[in-house]
Amino acid sequence: MSSSDGKKKYEESNGKEDTFSKFLVSAIAAKRTTSVAPVPLDDSLEFSEEQTQRILAERLGLPFIKLSDHQFDELVLALVPADFARSHNIIPLSVNKTHMQVAMAEPMQQEVYQSLSFITGFTIDAAVATLKDMQWAVNHYYGIQSDDFDTVTEDSNEALIEEMHELERLGSERPIVRLVSMVLRDAIERQASDIHLRPNAKNVELLYRVDGNLSIIRSFSKALLPAIVSRIKILGGMNIAERRMPQDGRSCVRTNGSVVDLRISVMPTVEGESVVLRLLNAEVGLKDVSELGFSHHDEVLFKDILHKNHGVFLVTGPTGSGKSTTLYAALAEVKKQNVNILTVEDPVEYHMEGIQQIQINHTIGYTFARALRNILRHDPDVILIGEIRDHETANIAVESALTGHLVLSTLHTNDAPGAVTRLLEMGIEPYLLNGSLLGVLAQRLVKKNCPNCLEIEPVDIMIRQALNLEGDEVFYHGVGCDHCHQTGIDGRMAVYELLCVNDDIKQVIKADVDACDIYKQAKQQGLVTLTDNALMRAKSKEISLAEVYRVRLD
Repeated sequence: MSSSDGKKKYEESNGKEDTFSKFLVSAIAAKRTTSVAPVPLDDSLEFSEEQTQRILAERLGLPFIKLSDHQFDELVLALVPADFARSHNIIPLSVNKTHMQVAMAEPMQQEVYQSLSFITGFTIDAAVATLKDMQWAVNHYYGIQSDDFDTVTEDSNEALIEEMHELERLGSERPIVRLVSMVLRDAIERQASDIHLRPNAKNVELLYRVDGNLSIIRSFSKALLPAIVSRIKILGGMNIAERRMPQDGRSCVRTNGSVVDLRISVMPTVEGESVVLRLLNAEVGLKDVSELGFSHHDEVLFKDILHKNHGVFLVTGPTGSGKSTTLYAALAEVKKQNVNILTVEDPVEYHMEGIQQIQINHTIGYTFARALRNILRHDPDVILIGEIRDHETANIAVESALTGHLVLSTLHTNDAPGAVTRLLEMGIEPYLLNGSLLGVLAQRLVKKNCPNCLEIEPVDIMIRQALNLEGDEVFYHGVGCDHCHQTGIDGRMAVYELLCVNDDIKQVIKADVDACDIYKQAKQQGLVTLTDNALMRAKSKEISLAEVYRVRLD
């Protein structure tokens, strides 16, 4: 009988309102009235504890075990962290394919079963032992912890070092290492972009972000959080003893022959340390230009820009809009020309062969501007700047373009014409911009409909009015099936607007130009706006109209 069955049997026979102590008193009394040899009142304390635990085991339908008679397996012991065994007075006895038998002094603690099942991956079956027997076995097989002795130190540094060693030991326990590895492997297989560990008052939630959606995968005991966070900090090369300040780290894991970079952020909260891991899988993130979703006309324009020998090309959009994916695809295209490519990034997201990538380090003052001042002496043909954030970086980018370099970068603006006005606001002179800017690509990521569960999408009249649509036009969305794991989503794609700065656009770019004026001129030159591009995708059943409404540009 499993521990949960035993608990249920106990509740049915004694009532949920009975306390554990009342249960033991009644159980002992029942045992004395039915036993052939009643327990003498003057028996030793050790005998009374064993007798009590035997009665408890009998009433719960669980086996009673004397640990001194049991032959322990070191491989089985290694499946349970020593700290967990000490704090909960448990020790593993045996395992089979799906179950682990564990000796316990207090078999009524349901949260122990849940936590231990999460750590080990086994269904937990309980056996009952005495507390004294449990403490002996844990100390004998896991070693005596220094905290078991009454020692007092006046040196706070020693206590801090001891705490750091304990956290490091917790993070290095085999079950915790296996647990973190399992979470990483599962997230990579699901093609998640982020892993979240979110501490709450009573538990910790594990969440994955897949196709832009953040969903709860499972929750586990809050007692495991320090050990898991310590393991993640060890992976990221962070200070495991620092729990009051935010920390950033990075690591690299290999699974199924592919290498995945990890960007780790640890943030202290009132409920404990919150962790977010960004997964950067080169096999998923690195694409060819032909895989970006351009129309044939726009793909030709895009490649033509990339084959220029000088000028600035910008990709704009909010965080998480796929700018890095587009830029790396552009680098892969430029790389075919056998040129010297240098990148300045914060951070370096994907490692590419044949490209020299530079990591920004703000802590030592190594900023974009400082790196760019030195990079021009390194004979580059193509320069990628992770982001243009200030006047100095923008000015160096423009000057580099004017002196015969192709410069690729990102800018945080909502639309393509907004990038022009933003550079003017940063202090770039209009004549410099006219002589250097080749084009701007503004983009967003939208969720693709699952083709296996398409149904007619019910559309609110407000959405139709906002997008200037007829009331009888039909659109489709995914409703969920086994193929898409009931999400209705089959990955993501980019919707975009590509502004090519030709002679007509250059005539509009002046010191006091408005983005609307650039938009108006660009539309006359054939610009398809981001909203119209998304609407075309919806009319071809690739995305829902709700996605168009979500990413529309006013």
